[in-house]
Amino acid sequence: MNDEKNIGETKEEEEVTVPPETDTKPEKEKKERTSEDYFKSGMLLLVGIVIALSTLQLYFSVDEIIYTWFEYQYRPIFRSLYYLFVIGIGIIILKRYLLTKEKK
Repeated sequence: MNDEKNIGETKEEEEVTVPPETDTKPEKEKKERTSEDYFKSGMLLLVGIVIALSTLQLYFSVDEIIYTWFEYQYRPIFRSLYYLFVIGIGIIILKRYLLTKEKK
């Protein structure tokens, strides 16, 4: 008869509490920029401008070389090939360096 009483009764289950998940990664501390950091940024900007100007000059120099070396009837063909090459390189640079940074 005692067994029948135990069957009808339900045992209270102990509540198990799970502690909240804590972020184990420490937040990145922002360090203050020093004059060395500003100098490096300025030099990077200056070198970038020089490279951009040099690239532009090279672009027009190759166009002049095409004008000088090839007969007038073949110039449009070689200019078109040159422009397609420049566009292809530009797309590769954009894809490799600029668009991959968005994924990180």
